[in-house]
Amino acid sequence: MVQREYVICGLCGRNRIIETKEKGRLRWDFVDLGAADFIQLREGGGKKAGMGGRGYRGSAPGSGFHLVSAKTLEEVMDDPTYADVVEGMKTQLLRLVKDAVRIGLVKREELG
Repeated sequence: MVQREYVICGLCGRNRIIETKEKGRLRWDFVDLGAADFIQLREGGGKKAGMGGRGYRGSAPGSGFHLVSAKTLEEVMDDPTYADVVEGMKTQLLRLVKDAVRIGLVKREELG
């Protein structure tokens, strides 16, 4: 039986495998909050009749959710439509930083 270690994101609660043969070790340095998509609008691609089937969702040409548009965090920070999402992320982010200081992972001097 294969066992794998996962790390759980303190911000969103999702888990990821720590290391894979294809992608290597999990990294945390690839998101730039100023430039990264924060909100994405996607539409379903559907699938062609007779292709795929039960257990094969997403294998047909044109399937999946295609990106229509995207907005950065900076673009939605003052938009009331997303106020609850932005505030929720901010609250959790502050909680993470405070907890990291409390347990000694981050020193106050590092916060600049």
